[in-house]
Amino acid sequence: MKKNVNKSALIKELFAKNPSWKASEIAAQMKKDGTPVSLPLVYQAIRNGGSSKVKSVGKKRGPKPRVAVESTNTAPSTNDLFTAMQSYVNAAGGLDKAISILNLFRK
Repeated sequence: MKKNVNKSALIKELFAKNPSWKASEIAAQMKKDGTPVSLPLVYQAIRNGGSSKVKSVGKKRGPKPRVAVESTNTAPSTNDLFTAMQSYVNAAGGLDKAISILNLFRK
């Protein structure tokens, strides 16, 4: 094995000359030339251009936009209470009957 040899550069040169070769063929040729390499190194040199960093694919995602959420702990408005009371009185059959029903709950 030769000292101070840039294996990735040799792999790229060999692949540039023979782009139809598979990674195993490139590794076998380099072994014949006296520079044994592993298959993962060949794959990395061919795919990523020899860098150990993985190239990002597609658009990078930013932070998700914040969405306003309605609070569920808010007190009902006066209009809502009035409408609810009016429907209760109508369902009870009038104001006097509604008051008598409410007086039952006081006891």
